[in-house]
Amino acid sequence: MARIVQKFGGTSVAGIARLEKVSLKIKREIDAGHQVAVVVSAMAGVTNRLVRYTQALAGNIQTAEYDVIVAAGEQISCGLLALALSQIGVPARSLLAWQIPILTDLTHGSARIVHIDSNCLEECWSQGVTPIIAGFQGLTPQGRLTTLGRGGSDTTAVALAAAVKADRCDIFTDVTGVYTADPRIVPKAQKLKEISYDEMFELAAQGAKVLQTRSVETAIEHQVHVRVLSSFYDEPGTDLIPQAKLKDSFHVSGITHRGDEARLTLKNISNNVPIVADIFESLARQNIHLDMIVHNVSLEDHSDLTFTIMKGEVPRVIAALQEMKQISYEDLIIDPNVAKITVVGVGLQRGIGLATLMFKTLAEMNVPLQVISCSAIKVSVLVDESMAEEAVRALHKVYGLDKEF
Repeated sequence: MARIVQKFGGTSVAGIARLEKVSLKIKREIDAGHQVAVVVSAMAGVTNRLVRYTQALAGNIQTAEYDVIVAAGEQISCGLLALALSQIGVPARSLLAWQIPILTDLTHGSARIVHIDSNCLEECWSQGVTPIIAGFQGLTPQGRLTTLGRGGSDTTAVALAAAVKADRCDIFTDVTGVYTADPRIVPKAQKLKEISYDEMFELAAQGAKVLQTRSVETAIEHQVHVRVLSSFYDEPGTDLIPQAKLKDSFHVSGITHRGDEARLTLKNISNNVPIVADIFESLARQNIHLDMIVHNVSLEDHSDLTFTIMKGEVPRVIAALQEMKQISYEDLIIDPNVAKITVVGVGLQRGIGLATLMFKTLAEMNVPLQVISCSAIKVSVLVDESMAEEAVRALHKVYGLDKEF
């Protein structure tokens, strides 16, 4: 007997027919003698609609009331799935975050899980009842509802798997696994049988929408065996495994790109270390995440500071900079028409020339590089948005990812 946590995303539970299909997948594991806990997202489109309601009244401010509203979709999904299971003879109980409880910090809109009490789930299993848990939700020590950020049901599932010491965590979604690139952009993208935790983290952080970044962080911390599978097709998915267990650790595993960032440049600011630190500190206080950063220092007493942020954060950054009276700069240049392309693979840290191949390929395509950022297993470049998709396809080919594995 195995202990399994299954998570079903919004498209997987989008309607009664799909809920019924999901219930049969769950029953199959239970009939095989396994203990199963299920985490569900809101039905596809529901959370977006709830977010629009809050924005119509309060803009983009994320408060405790925001969380109460946007967490409602998961409550509906878990109740409906529990009903669907009961109709096919599987005793099930819906559980919200406060009933378990799933305790988080105080950050509304993007809270972090700090503790999960597994006693409630253990009690369900001891009574032969399958727990159906609302994902995305948490509870502060003061008893207020929180949400875990978009895609947070992934994190709920992985954290629960860690808390109950599950044998594995199956993430069911609308794709059949993790691919070497977005198949909608790269028709020859290949599904990976396995990928290291670190590579999956980088792909998620750089725009791949298969898993939420925090869920991968949690899997790394607790060494949770995660599988990414399709809700709609019965076929093998992708396993997340430690890097040391990869059969071929000398490779590039994937290429991703995102077009939801904007590039901002402060022209001719003072070459004063505290000034730059003040800028970053001010933006951090506003919970504004900076991505790629370049500080070009001139021989004179001025320099240019370039960084990328999410496009939706541009008005907040402008407001924050205007409040900083001690900062003087000649101009603020904002370019929303950029895209970040990232090559990810553990082979980059050992394969001489693998990173260079990216720059050479883009140079041959006459794609200007605006910003470059590197780590041990990834290289990112910022390019003009209009050139991004063609560049991704070219890189996918030169790294040999077009070939079937």
